[in-house]
Amino acid sequence: MAYNFLKVGVGLQVLFFILFFGAILPKINNVLGAIICLFVGLLSLFIGIRSFKQQKSILPIVVIIISVLILIFTIFAYFLGEAGYPPLILQ
Repeated sequence: MAYNFLKVGVGLQVLFFILFFGAILPKINNVLGAIICLFVGLLSLFIGIRSFKQQKSILPIVVIIISVLILIFTIFAYFLGEAGYPPLILQ
């Protein structure tokens, strides 16, 4: 069961990378994009932590690391201003 639960976490991360590298994320509303990125990052982090408690292997650790990177990217891209410009979520 833990392996199936982990598949959902990896699938969410694949969804994020499709949105990001497919240039879909910049085309949608900034608030919706931030909400989607936060949802994907937090949910995959929760799934990775829960899977790590059940199964002590390397795959849950990789899921946790990638989800933390997604959350850091989301905070950097949407919630931090740059060079006098307001944060992207406020534009």
